[in-house]
Amino acid sequence: MTEPATRRVALFGGSFNPPHICHTLATHWVLQTTHIDQMWWIPTYQHAFDKALASFDDRLAMCRLATADLRRVEISDVERRLGGESRTIDTVRALQEENPDIRFSLVIGADILDEVDRWKNWEGLMELVDLIVVGREGYDRQRHSDEVDLELPDISSTVIRDALARCDYSRVRSWIPRKVLAYIGDHSLYLGEACR
Repeated sequence: MTEPATRRVALFGGSFNPPHICHTLATHWVLQTTHIDQMWWIPTYQHAFDKALASFDDRLAMCRLATADLRRVEISDVERRLGGESRTIDTVRALQEENPDIRFSLVIGADILDEVDRWKNWEGLMELVDLIVVGREGYDRQRHSDEVDLELPDISSTVIRDALARCDYSRVRSWIPRKVLAYIGDHSLYLGEACR
């Protein structure tokens, strides 16, 4: 009797504050070019580096809207269930305990690799998951992986929030999924007083 094939799931964690087009492009690229069966987006519950975030419920809702047209994507609230400060290695261990039949990979952008010395037990994390690095304009990804040839534009949630605070919608319309931008307007997220 043959063993059942192990399901492969890529974990894509982040603040998603707000989710933007580079998140969805990275997701599509991973699902189309790697041997991944499914991708789970994992919004951070409480940022380990004390970054201010929109509410978890708002970011969870925006993630669902951003991925509504993408097959094989799920949004996980595991970090809310774990509570407290979000640390990737703790999240991965919890998911492995809940899903012993799944082999997990971790998707991160080349820009995030410059911060891994601040992560909790990065070396231990690399023993638990396979790493998928997504290239990003302006960041050296080749020193981390010689297999990555995709380079996403340098669009960040920080730049998007700054533009929204100035009511500069023309700048962000092509950077945020349409349904997410509508949600931001309906819930007055990130908007400066003059925009409300």
